[in-house]
Amino acid sequence: MPESSVKPGQLCCVTVLNWWYRVVIHRVINDQEVEVFFPDYGNLKVVRKSGLRFLKWCYLKLPAQAIPCSLAWVKPVEGTWSDAAVLLFRKLCGSKILVGIVDEYVKGILHLFLCDTSTEEDIYMHCVLRDKGYADICEENLPSKGFMELNLSALYVQPGGKQENAELVEP
Repeated sequence: MPESSVKPGQLCCVTVLNWWYRVVIHRVINDQEVEVFFPDYGNLKVVRKSGLRFLKWCYLKLPAQAIPCSLAWVKPVEGTWSDAAVLLFRKLCGSKILVGIVDEYVKGILHLFLCDTSTEEDIYMHCVLRDKGYADICEENLPSKGFMELNLSALYVQPGGKQENAELVEP
């Protein structure tokens, strides 16, 4: 991609371990690297600029596959999620097949309960966070502080493939 096209909001693709993925350039880090958002997976990653390519039109118009979600009925004890709480959540959920029980869908956010059913006894993520002292059960759905600012899918990829070059507000 020409340097003039390497800017926040640009929808393109990148190769990672010999697989091609749709990405949106989130921010330019330096002359060699950019941080990209994967609209079909919902995560951020730093990649080399040299791996970026323009995306074919047929892939530009596809809607994002990642859905903004929030854990239902839970809020962080300290107002924002601690690093320890985030690490625990990633450990509990990473590379596992979980059952998601939808509580509600409000203002573009899917609020759900996550449950690991792979063991003898079902493990609900919100209960583990509460039991470890990282979360309070609130029986209502309140996205944590900074959630909307980090909703990159809503910022960059609109239904029908429309893009917006929006500024991200850092928390």
